[in-house]
Amino acid sequence: MSDLVATDAPVALAEPEARGQLHVRAHALRHIVEAAAREVPGVRPTDSSLAGVRSGTPHANVTVRGATARVDLEVACAWPAPVSTIAARVRDQVLARAAELSGVRIASVDVTVTVAGTDDRRTS
Repeated sequence: MSDLVATDAPVALAEPEARGQLHVRAHALRHIVEAAAREVPGVRPTDSSLAGVRSGTPHANVTVRGATARVDLEVACAWPAPVSTIAARVRDQVLARAAELSGVRIASVDVTVTVAGTDDRRTS
């Protein structure tokens, strides 16, 4: 039989600075960045593969040095689209969400927008 007793008494936590450190790997941050980009209206996810190698968009390359990261990100949108507006929204979303979810400071986000087909809802 165990001597452990369950209690509802509050447990005092150490200050956040004294609790330890979080190390986010570039691979995990890449997934966070790509997910944040997919949240932006107008971004069209694409998926393709060649010889078993996955490619598609959004696709990010992330470089992490210490607690700072740099992001190169490719997204796709349907044509016609306000490309510069989509790029700005993606950049803002990635800066906000990636920092919020990972704790890593994003120093820069370079966004490339490509066209992935046309918007089928548009009529002429």
